Amino acid sequence: MIPADKKEDILKLAAVGLTATQIAAAVEFPPAVAAAFIALADVPGSIVARLIEEGHDNGIATPQMKLQEAAAAGNIDAIKTLRGIQRENRFNEFIYYMDDDEFTG
Repeated sequence: MIPADKKEDILKLAAVGLTATQIAAAVEFPPAVAAAFIALADVPGSIVARLIEEGHDNGIATPQMKLQEAAAAGNIDAIKTLRGIQRENRFNEFIYYMDDDEFTG
């Protein structure tokens, strides 16, 4: 369904946080294709949803991997930044796995 030459663009656009609607406009899909693309983005497990999720995940992971490399090489600023990101990641994971009854008491 998605032309091979558009997949890389979709991954890159998803990596910077664009929505399916914004991606469809940016890659200049014809209206009918854009409508299908946007609809499929909301279907869990669809090729479009998986492609956007992969792009989003790459957008988060790739910079953090580069930061990790710089931190491992002894870059103090990278170490400080990475520690902050790791704290945020742990907090987000904690919130994700928290039970609903923990919010309502």
